[in-house]
Amino acid sequence: MGDRFDRLGVRHANVEALLRRPGIGHNNGPTFDMSWEAWSWRRAVAKAWKSPKPEVARMRVRRAERLGITYRELTAAIMDSGAHLGAAVLPLSLAARVRRGPGGEIVVEARNSLAALVGRFGGRLFVLGDIDAVPALTEAERAEFLSVLNRAFDGKVEAVGWGHEAPAIRQLLKANAVPHQEAFLVGAGIGHRVLGETAGLPLVKDIDTWFAAS
Repeated sequence: MGDRFDRLGVRHANVEALLRRPGIGHNNGPTFDMSWEAWSWRRAVAKAWKSPKPEVARMRVRRAERLGITYRELTAAIMDSGAHLGAAVLPLSLAARVRRGPGGEIVVEARNSLAALVGRFGGRLFVLGDIDAVPALTEAERAEFLSVLNRAFDGKVEAVGWGHEAPAIRQLLKANAVPHQEAFLVGAGIGHRVLGETAGLPLVKDIDTWFAAS
């Protein structure tokens, strides 16, 4: 009778994991890889994250604070590209609501606390204007849009680029003599993360953690 009973067919999926669970004294951590490749990787990581000289560390901390990112994010960007972050690209759809006023004029309203965050930013700030996020603009209105935008952001925005894809970011930065390795994107969600990575930016900072205590 035992041969006719399919024990594997009725066994719960978690049973196999329970049967293979580590014994007493195991901390349930990952398997320790003793290979040469793993040892070389751990050694390289330890060397890369070795504490720099105090004056270098202080300089990086101050720069990270001005940009609203963490020390680790700044250092990782330096190690990845050799460039120092100093500029941010902020999608217009996250920064402000754009509409037409009673007289047909363009009105820009900063979103929530974004104006305060932009006021704290100590780098070069660029805004990427998604053409779907604003009313249809004439050439004259587009030429004047930067000054209208800066009324809401106290003159902190250096330039505006138009588009919603990675080439628009690269063109915006190139037009303002900013290497893309020195800029990061402030975004929200996987769409902006993909946008920043496709543009080759070393960091995509979630807007909810921008200037958050690290």
